Amino acid sequence: MTILQVDGLYAGYGQIRVLRGVELAIERGEIVALIGANGAGKTTLLKTISGLVRPTGGRIFFEGRDIVRLPAHRTVEMGICQVAEGRAILKRMTVLENLKMGAHTRRDAEIDADIGRMLQKFPALGERRAQLAGTLSGGEQQMLAIGRALMGRPSLLLLDEPSLGLAPMIVTQIFRTLRDLREEGNTIFLVEQNARRALQLADRGYVLERGLIALEGSGGELLNDPGVQRTYLGKQAGEETGPTRDRGTRLS
Repeated sequence: MTILQVDGLYAGYGQIRVLRGVELAIERGEIVALIGANGAGKTTLLKTISGLVRPTGGRIFFEGRDIVRLPAHRTVEMGICQVAEGRAILKRMTVLENLKMGAHTRRDAEIDADIGRMLQKFPALGERRAQLAGTLSGGEQQMLAIGRALMGRPSLLLLDEPSLGLAPMIVTQIFRTLRDLREEGNTIFLVEQNARRALQLADRGYVLERGLIALEGSGGELLNDPGVQRTYLGKQAGEETGPTRDRGTRLS
């Protein structure tokens, strides 16, 4: 079932047009990766989906409803939560207070139980539950940002560069967490500068170039695409990249 459908989306900042007719879809329960060069429009696309940037054209359908004009707080209430690049945690609040803030739109009786599950999912946070978030390591802050977003019980989780600036061992932990989230049935739209790790994890992927979707396919298809290898994976065409799957569809 399609949970998110983006049709002919245009957006930008003032006179600067960043997105120029983006088309994509995300199915429930899958991880979809979006890769592209700096400035291609990846973060702008996430912000437009979440309501932080107002589009100038096109449509965004979430669970069948057109949300293109909804403000950010309404998209959160509907079930879209974004983990921003740089994490954007509340540094002067404790780990527990940050997690509680993630549930600010909820009125059910299971918030405390969900906090317990987040502390089990991220053991380092459990050990530091009373610690100010700003004193955590970069990796712990990223885990907190993801846990806070999950406290909203999102139907769609948007992740913007979750591995940025983290040590390789922490990156491995983050991607292991994302794999576990998919196995639990979560739907994730992942923007990631580490294209190889993102495509190895993703069910499907899109390549964004100059505000347009240039290529789409399964994670394996994009890993084995010569153009993706040269531009985003640092490999020459013909080098081994792993199991080969059927090729995707080039859109430009």
